[in-house]
Amino acid sequence: MKRLLITTVITLLLFSCKGNGQNPNNDAKNDDSNAVSTAPISHKELMFNGDYEDLLTLEMASRITGFEPSKARKTHILKGMTDEILRYNWENGREKNKETITPGMKTTTISCTDLVQIKWVDTEADMESFLDFVEPDEHQELSKLKEVGESAYWNSKKNHLEVYSNGVSFTVQVAISNDGSLNKKKPSPWQN
Repeated sequence: MKRLLITTVITLLLFSCKGNGQNPNNDAKNDDSNAVSTAPISHKELMFNGDYEDLLTLEMASRITGFEPSKARKTHILKGMTDEILRYNWENGREKNKETITPGMKTTTISCTDLVQIKWVDTEADMESFLDFVEPDEHQELSKLKEVGESAYWNSKKNHLEVYSNGVSFTVQVAISNDGSLNKKKPSPWQN
């Protein structure tokens, strides 16, 4: 069962990733489209034993983003705890406008860190508990993705993907562009 989950994750990474315009050897801004390497992932990378790094390795994150693995910064917040988050960051010089909530104030430009992260992993999930957690009937911002895992939903408000596959559910977020539709396409490594 663990091998099937890992194989699913790898397959998604290999066949679903589209580049975002980043040249891994270039620190330029990253809002364009480009191809990403689809080098095979070993079965060892696919084995899930309860460690978040088995679901999202640096190599997987690099393939999703198209960024150089050696330039990534890994943070593993609260490892082994309920609110654990595994995150890979890249500083690529991306900026976005931050709107103010006060009328008449100027919009400011802020720098953004590009990231891929995984959190809320439930290794004892079943389809019923996954759907209870996600609540697709109650949230109009959710859109079902048929080709990802056994069940998956894109949350357009939170800009992340909720995935259930082989008894494991998790949330994955990719924020590598100011274009939400591009970010939505990136988590697809967890395709069937």
